[in-house]
Amino acid sequence: MADLLIHRGSSQIGGCCTQISTGESRILIDFGANLPGEDETAETKDSEMFQKVFGSRRNSAVLFTHYHGDHYGLFREIPDDVPMYIGPLAKNILRVLIPYIDRNAREKGLPMVERMGTYEAGTWMTPVPGIQVCPLYVDHSALDSYMFYIKVAGKTILYTGDFREHGIVGENGRLEKVLKAYVPGPVDILITEGTMVSRLKEVGTVLVRSERELGLEAGKLFQKHKYNFVLVSSTNLDSIMEFYHNTPGNLRFVCDLYQALVMITAMRDMERKGKFPQYQPSKQHPTVYVLGETDSGWARLREIRQSMENPLYFLSVTEEELERDGFVLLARKNTRPDAYQSPFETLRDKFFDRDGQIIYSMWNGYLKGRKADQNLLRFIGGRPYRSLHTSGHAYVETIAKVIRLVNPKIIIPMHTERPEDFASVPEFAPYADRVQVLRDGIRMPLGGQ
Repeated sequence: MADLLIHRGSSQIGGCCTQISTGESRILIDFGANLPGEDETAETKDSEMFQKVFGSRRNSAVLFTHYHGDHYGLFREIPDDVPMYIGPLAKNILRVLIPYIDRNAREKGLPMVERMGTYEAGTWMTPVPGIQVCPLYVDHSALDSYMFYIKVAGKTILYTGDFREHGIVGENGRLEKVLKAYVPGPVDILITEGTMVSRLKEVGTVLVRSERELGLEAGKLFQKHKYNFVLVSSTNLDSIMEFYHNTPGNLRFVCDLYQALVMITAMRDMERKGKFPQYQPSKQHPTVYVLGETDSGWARLREIRQSMENPLYFLSVTEEELERDGFVLLARKNTRPDAYQSPFETLRDKFFDRDGQIIYSMWNGYLKGRKADQNLLRFIGGRPYRSLHTSGHAYVETIAKVIRLVNPKIIIPMHTERPEDFASVPEFAPYADRVQVLRDGIRMPLGGQ
């Protein structure tokens, strides 16, 4: 009999894996790692997931919603005879990201990335017999993220994955247009992320609510200081493009080679979509300046640039040039502080006390409490910083909009620390009687033989 099963993720943020089965074959949506620092206290540890999900069962296909580690991070453990699928740009970003992550690892993950197939937005696929899936391109802090509209055993399921509508991809009412075009309601089951349900108090304290507002505010901050260090996730490309486009003309926009490869990979693929001017080169900054020595990565930069209609250019930069002209620098924490000092730390030590500032563009929870990231705290080092960030996840009013548009018979919250609070959120009050909390490991029958 067909059923629905959340292996992990019903009452935690990240580490997700959801199963939809016909009884004979199944799809797995995501196979993510626990968030950093969460594995020790998680009900199911990463080391237990392979046996829990696969065991001796192989009649599966894995569909990744996007490239954040809490959704794809255990991909190396997926058996060779289980097909994997991901968005085309997400795969290209993983081609840059995984070699960087694996640079000191004995076992390399790139061959597994190359084995991933890709799906196309708005195009139905049948990853296993009896289950049809239509990927829907949506906004999230990971570029190239997808919802899945699924048909199985006479039932319809909308699986949101991580989403929002206040980023670049979400502008101009895209979410509503996509759902109206591809999801004829009502659906039988809506499985929705609820990250912000446990973070409601944070929403009222954030400086900006959208990526566009973030860029405008960043431009004001950059004008006040000559040396700007921006702590931002390397794959949070909406924020990066806003920082880039709002860098004042008198400052240099600077990153390292890895970040340059991520940027130009995204810009090349978004150029082909042709609808997102924020992913075009800036007229003020047609050239991005790159830290470090030239190596084989520069050849890859040139190769991608040559395939673009409106290319972005890169040049190496010296400390003398940075000192003279000032900069907006995309910085990262050092995950190996005992082994070496990163170039970001070197420049911080040299320039911060000479009209410098740190702009922190990540979740504030990484700086305090049990989820504090010691490497981020080490980079900040007690220095004053400005917090400038917008959520990568849907605000409650956006989730309520999805519920209204697809009119589900059953609503299952996941990717939230407090699923039991979902029905009590005021925005969800009209639908409270439809909410069902489905705990990890509990099967929900879908019907069929």
